[in-house]
Amino acid sequence: MIEFHAGIGPDSQAVGIALEEMFLDYVLAPARAPVPVTVVGQARLPGMNNILLALARKTNHFLPDAAAAAPWMAKTPPGLDKLETELDGRDFIFGAYTIADMAMYPHVMQQREKLSAFPNVARWEHRMRLRPEVGRGMGAVSR
Repeated sequence: MIEFHAGIGPDSQAVGIALEEMFLDYVLAPARAPVPVTVVGQARLPGMNNILLALARKTNHFLPDAAAAAPWMAKTPPGLDKLETELDGRDFIFGAYTIADMAMYPHVMQQREKLSAFPNVARWEHRMRLRPEVGRGMGAVSR
């Protein structure tokens, strides 16, 4: 069982999405943390980037090339214009759905009012929003 210490904001929402998408058993710790932290046994893993990579490796799902994914999982990810370009002709950032999409979605949701200027991003956001696990993961930090 994974103990998830959620903070507030997009990093914690991204971890919530990953936990739901990977169908992992987790419990949401009652206290908030400054950054998302997962605990398995005595092992503590802080930070969205570390957690998403570890979960993807653990399940062997949703793992893109780590170096290519790094900008999308950074504290300050690329803007909507860069995402628009990456999504040209693709359903997801790397073609297949990965932790990079999970990391970006909460950031994009904070800028939803701008999406009319970015049709590829708007279509991606709609695809993401239709995934039940994304909805549950986004809601995990507000439980």
